[in-house]
Amino acid sequence: MKIITHPSIKSYFDADESHKEVQQAFSRGVAYAGHSLMVPEKFSYQVLPHFNDRYALFNQGESYELISNVCLHRQAKLLEGSGRTRNIVCKLHCWGYDNTGLLKGTPHFTDAPNGQLKKESLTTWNGLLFRGRAPQLDLTSLGLDEYLDFTGYFYAGSETAEYKFNWKTFVEIYLENYHVYSMHPGLRQFVKADDLEWSFGEDFSIQKVGLGRELTKRTTDNYREFQDALLSHYGNTLPKYGAIWCFLYPNIMIEWYPDIIVVSTIYPKGADACTNHVEFYYSKSLHEAMPHYFTAEKRAYMETALEDEEACLLLEKGRRALFSTGEEEHGPIEPFLEAGVAHFYNWLAGTE
Repeated sequence: MKIITHPSIKSYFDADESHKEVQQAFSRGVAYAGHSLMVPEKFSYQVLPHFNDRYALFNQGESYELISNVCLHRQAKLLEGSGRTRNIVCKLHCWGYDNTGLLKGTPHFTDAPNGQLKKESLTTWNGLLFRGRAPQLDLTSLGLDEYLDFTGYFYAGSETAEYKFNWKTFVEIYLENYHVYSMHPGLRQFVKADDLEWSFGEDFSIQKVGLGRELTKRTTDNYREFQDALLSHYGNTLPKYGAIWCFLYPNIMIEWYPDIIVVSTIYPKGADACTNHVEFYYSKSLHEAMPHYFTAEKRAYMETALEDEEACLLLEKGRRALFSTGEEEHGPIEPFLEAGVAHFYNWLAGTE
């Protein structure tokens, strides 16, 4: 078995060590900006909360751009939420820009200054937009092209969660199925945690998890509602998988559930806090026919998210106790159910 390079306990709590680790990891991985479905029409925009509203995503027709959302005059915030416009006007002093960020109007200035909002062209991959390079994975060869296909889907909105633990802790729980048996009473019936297909690449890992075979058995209320909707929709022709969890290093998760795709990104906020931004994409035709299907799925999803938070806090509390006494402890990693954790650790250490 390949030697696993565990992160130090100190890296979860020490500000300097955590900052250095984050800088190295985020400089090596891919950088998600948003999805083209957020801005489906030419001249449409979406202010991006995962950038603290610093940028707005714009559909320019032939391309997608990040454009600064801060006025050049007195640094006021320009746009809110989403919409469609060819003109950006600052509410504070009415400085105006076109949809490319070019300064067009400066009221009461005798000598009108020139200016251009900072902007950045984006790389498109499977509808997702990246700053710099695209992910290095072939959807067809990995058997994902029929699942991670956004054709006929729409952007249904986002949720943001703030956590009081290190960002790596969130990634670790995401990348292992071991805890599904103990922490997820609903999820462990919806999927078969040991019916697991792993795929690994230089900077990604993929988990394909089989659909549970006893979907009519007693489960949590949220999963009961979703499983009933699933059975009603699919009848006897059920999907092979209950979930596909794809992780692009260092912080991007693309999740498939029947007729639902979720894209989320985890961002460090210092050593002992992080933020998760979760985007939901739904099948348009099914949403029109069965809107309750998606309401039920989201409730089940959020139930599992709360349980994952509890799991993360258990790790955080134990490691903090070790950190307080200057101890380093690292237990064994189960080679199948926790294979994704081992791969991530080695990538983080630059040994993968």
